[in-house]
Amino acid sequence: MTFRRRARVAALLLAIGVAWPGTAFAQESHHAGPVFSHRDLAILGGASVGAGLLSLFDVRVARVFAESSLHANRRLNSAAKRTSAVTETLLMLSGSGVWALSRLGHNPGSADVALHTTESVAAGAAFIQIIRGIGGRARPYVVTDSGDTRDSDPYEFHWFKGFRSFNYRSFPSMHAMASFAAATALSEEMRLRDTRHRRIVSPLLYLAASASPAARMYLDEHWASDIALGAFLGIFSGQKIVSYSHAHPRNAIDRFFLKPKVSIGVSVREGRIAPVIRPED
Repeated sequence: MTFRRRARVAALLLAIGVAWPGTAFAQESHHAGPVFSHRDLAILGGASVGAGLLSLFDVRVARVFAESSLHANRRLNSAAKRTSAVTETLLMLSGSGVWALSRLGHNPGSADVALHTTESVAAGAAFIQIIRGIGGRARPYVVTDSGDTRDSDPYEFHWFKGFRSFNYRSFPSMHAMASFAAATALSEEMRLRDTRHRRIVSPLLYLAASASPAARMYLDEHWASDIALGAFLGIFSGQKIVSYSHAHPRNAIDRFFLKPKVSIGVSVREGRIAPVIRPED
């Protein structure tokens, strides 16, 4: 790896370590304290360094997946593609739907869990969208402008190209982040509520969360370090969102989406029927 590439990797890892908490130290209000602490900054920095060290083995891991005899199994290939469809968008839409139905059904507990799970995925997605857009890391394969496919290098970064090309949005993995953010948020909610059988359900959630990132590796869409840092950021986001929301129940997001009760009906004026949504006292 050349000095220039090393410098690019170091700069990106440094940005990941400070960008997220660095922008949130000042997020205080009358009802809630800071979202992030200096300990969080140290944890993110350590994870970034760990991802950098893991990148030394990216090529070896990619070859193991690429040369696996499992690729001859059509059913497994089809299953991997279907599993890969579990994206942050699908998880956020599902969470939003559960939240809406829970609000309409006057089920505050389910609404709370759905909101925090969706919020965990959304927060991680917003952060990763910026980082991978700026870093522009090439995926294990790259489709050129002429339509040809070539193998890339784990240290092939093109600044800001991730905003323009799917081929350069590899690091970190959005799929891994979203799956682990949802699993962690649900596990944390069960822990705080002392849900029955959570010791059995939580491991199953993390096992299910591993399916989508594994499929992305199998399909040669990500390097191992992409998956590792994405999964870490998902866990970090899920734990942080849930713990902060329950420690500060009067935070702005919860007050807006959970506290007001709403009634839904219709109004008929001048022969026109229109839906009406109004807050209840």
